[in-house]
Amino acid sequence: MINDNCGNNQEKCPEIVPEEQTGMTKEEQEWGLKKEHRPPVPRYVFGVIAAVILVVFLGGSLWYYRTSVLPEKYYQRASAQFKLENYSEAYLLYEKVLRLRPERKNILYQMAFCLEKTGKTDEAISHYEEHLKILPGDGKALIRSGWLYTQKNNFEKGLPALKEGAAKLKDPYAWALVSEAAIKSKNIETAVEALVKQTELFKKPEQVLTCSKMLMDLGAWKEALKGYERFSELAPDDRRGLHGANAAKTMLGWPTDPKLVIRPGKSIGMIEIGDTKEEVKSKLGSPEAKEFRKVGGKSILADDHAEIWTYSKTMPKRGLRIIFLNGKVREAEARSGEYKTETGLGLTNFLLPKNADRLEWRKEGDGRAVVCLAKGGGLTFYAAGLNSEGTDAKYRKLRVHKGDSSIDSVEGFSLLELFN
Repeated sequence: MINDNCGNNQEKCPEIVPEEQTGMTKEEQEWGLKKEHRPPVPRYVFGVIAAVILVVFLGGSLWYYRTSVLPEKYYQRASAQFKLENYSEAYLLYEKVLRLRPERKNILYQMAFCLEKTGKTDEAISHYEEHLKILPGDGKALIRSGWLYTQKNNFEKGLPALKEGAAKLKDPYAWALVSEAAIKSKNIETAVEALVKQTELFKKPEQVLTCSKMLMDLGAWKEALKGYERFSELAPDDRRGLHGANAAKTMLGWPTDPKLVIRPGKSIGMIEIGDTKEEVKSKLGSPEAKEFRKVGGKSILADDHAEIWTYSKTMPKRGLRIIFLNGKVREAEARSGEYKTETGLGLTNFLLPKNADRLEWRKEGDGRAVVCLAKGGGLTFYAAGLNSEGTDAKYRKLRVHKGDSSIDSVEGFSLLELFN
């Protein structure tokens, strides 16, 4: 049955397609796109394109030359003239640079300097200020503009600019300009500050000495003292530093003789806490008198035996009582007003109201007596028989010791018995 069907359909479904039935029909060929006929491009079009490209290239090259190459050439020429100090020529060239390339603001400082050197102060200040808008922390520009303001006696603007510039540069010569302007404008506080900076920054002894003398003239004795001490560090063999320091100490009311200096908790004059008896003898000689007592009061050393050496006649107006425990100096007493700390605190002034902040505490006792501990400890003042204002006393003495209290009883004022 199957074979019969294939046989019957062989004519309808031939295994081989006749050759005339392959390819595209005429209708299909007509459906395809026909190639359009285009006229040739005129040659002048290519010429125009080439001309445009050439113009763009030449224009770009010219623009680059004017905005980059030419300004740089002017800048190089201006820099050369600047180094030669031909400031007028340099300014004109810098001006051309800025005209061709306005964004190049980094030359405003050089332009301002040129104007300054050619005497055009107002224009120079204006350029410095424009420069400072871009670089507000430029110390050199602050110094230059500040100095120009002071030359016009405008210290209100000039002095702050000078001070700010000097602080940024950390240059002693910049601070010298500050002190000069401050003295001229009678601004003593700023002048002192500037001179102190110079004593700290200058490396040559003579410069430090000059500034120290100027500080003395301004009445800044503490600052002058530091200046003289720095001079002595730079020139240890030069006695001018010591003489200047002593002059400053004298004005401050501070001791100038090392034998009269109190170092709280450490020493009084030549006697140091911890010295042995032999060391004390080598410094002061044999004592005029010796006492043997027990430590009193609530001290942890109560009932310990103490040996007390007295120096009075051999040291008129500078007498000392030296207290030994276990063969070493434990504390030392003095009644003389000549003994003072390095900063001038002593028996003559510890009761004054102006020195109240230099005391750790002040305690009142019976019989108009008072005891005061110096700030930082190591030095106690005793007084009895105070006047009505409490600023002076009939009896006074001091004791150098370790820590915040002496070995005697504070509450009982046993030390005051020694006044009699």
